[in-house]
Amino acid sequence: MAEVKEQIEAVLAELKSSGDVEASAVIRRDGLMVASDLSAKIEPGTIASMAASLVGTAETTSSELKRGVFQEIIIDSEKGKVVAIGAGKLALLVSLVKKEGNLGFVLISMERAAKKVEEILG
Repeated sequence: MAEVKEQIEAVLAELKSSGDVEASAVIRRDGLMVASDLSAKIEPGTIASMAASLVGTAETTSSELKRGVFQEIIIDSEKGKVVAIGAGKLALLVSLVKKEGNLGFVLISMERAAKKVEEILG
């Protein structure tokens, strides 16, 4: 398991190096944290459970409204954005994006990272 966590942490470091992503986390769909580079000031368990709940609600809403498969959630806040996307059937990728960040570039970078995470988790 330590090797998996290290591989995911490397993916998160690569995502952060893009410049527009401040921090990220890989969260199991049941709300447990897998790995993150979030600030120590942020409670990982709380963030993990809230993100999983948000995505679960978005998936259900999208399905019930016949809008197709869930793609992403974007929360636009005063100090930046929070973006969550699926990373396979087992996990989610959540990133904190700088206020002035290029959202299109971030989404492309996150999609690449999510595919890597999906491969790692198998």
